[in-house]
Amino acid sequence: MKKYIIFFCIVCLIITTSIVKSSTRQLEKNIFILGEEVKILEEKLNFLLLENDYLSNPERLIRLKEKLFKDKFFPLNPKDIKKVEFNE
Repeated sequence: MKKYIIFFCIVCLIITTSIVKSSTRQLEKNIFILGEEVKILEEKLNFLLLENDYLSNPERLIRLKEKLFKDKFFPLNPKDIKKVEFNE
């Protein structure tokens, strides 16, 4: 009878260890996946911050305006702006 109790305890310990080990593997896998996603999002954030700093630099914006639009933009006098009304 004593042998059966020891055998049963050993089998229970093996099953419990197996369950704990597989759940730990799953948790480690989820942690790794989330860590990789965080790294990707951090890289995107750093890139967007760099791009924002680069594009929002006033000198850069003036150069881009001159290069791309040349004479398309010109200053307006606010008095020259008229209100247009549409009657339906």
